[in-house]
Amino acid sequence: MKPIKFLIALMFTIMSALFVSTVYTLPFAPTLFVLVIAGLLIPKNAGYSFMALQKEIWRNDIIGNLYKDNQFAQRCVNADSFVLAGKVVHIPVAGAASQTKKNLTSFPQTAVNRTDTELTYALDTVYSLPRQIQDIEKYELSYDKRQSVAGEDQKKLIQDCMNSLLYRWAPSAATVIETTGDPSADDLIDSTATGTRRMFTKVEFKNIVKKLRQADMSGKVTALLTVSHYHQFIESLSEGEKTGFMAFANLKEGTVGRYYNCDVIFRSSVLRYRKVAGVYTVIDEQADDFIATTDDSAASLFYSDQAVERAVGDVVVFDDSANPLYYGDVFSQMMRIGGRIRRTNGVYAVVDAIPSV
Repeated sequence: MKPIKFLIALMFTIMSALFVSTVYTLPFAPTLFVLVIAGLLIPKNAGYSFMALQKEIWRNDIIGNLYKDNQFAQRCVNADSFVLAGKVVHIPVAGAASQTKKNLTSFPQTAVNRTDTELTYALDTVYSLPRQIQDIEKYELSYDKRQSVAGEDQKKLIQDCMNSLLYRWAPSAATVIETTGDPSADDLIDSTATGTRRMFTKVEFKNIVKKLRQADMSGKVTALLTVSHYHQFIESLSEGEKTGFMAFANLKEGTVGRYYNCDVIFRSSVLRYRKVAGVYTVIDEQADDFIATTDDSAASLFYSDQAVERAVGDVVVFDDSANPLYYGDVFSQMMRIGGRIRRTNGVYAVVDAIPSV
């Protein structure tokens, strides 16, 4: 076991030296030498000597993989540069342009100062709850449980951050469209929901795209469909439409096709809506008091990339190695992310309609 752990530590040291030398433009050989000496001077758990550096690598890994399977989040206005202190977005907003007059005959005119404002909103903080890795597991297991657990938690953190962003992009009832297809009980949002829901078809697709064009939305329009909506939509197309749709698939950008000049991306889930007092209301599934109900409905999202905005703030990896209270290591991860709707007429949700009795 010890030779294997030594090789793992050596490989990690070499990778760390390569990372540091690349980021800070330092010679590789001297950097490696310094890290090796530092490792020798720190006797505790040689395979885990460079914990501070490892945290930075995990942080960069979270940022690097943030949009890997969530390309939809790149199709928007990026407000990262307006994030203050890692947790608040602060955007200066210019006031109205000056009034114009034609063929003036009276001078001087009154000079008016432009009144500028500012837009601010707080980012949501998504926490990956602490994990414990007992010290004995480092020696008894045939694999690195620490790296395995951290990797899985990282994926979950990213997924939940994307769910949080979608909640911030969810439109109000004014721009919610109901599905109009045949009733079906096959694709309910979860096991709690009961009854049937009307299926999503190309009719809703055309209707929403038409509304977006009528609103003079510039930029790319994206249809982020649930998996169920995607398959229902495909089934509603003619054979010729299916061929034309799939001809524009671009897996590198995450799109599976294009219809009415609108790029389509699908996801396991997008949004959850519920009728409250006859009005569709988006439900935050990450809220502490969230409880699924029998009449919840799944929803997909259509939006112009100029109508929505996202911002990423702090990304922090916490680590406490050799904690005596836990007889091992404790680590956790945290990320701040947020967004908003910039133009309400540029975002639509299509919700599974409950057939009237």
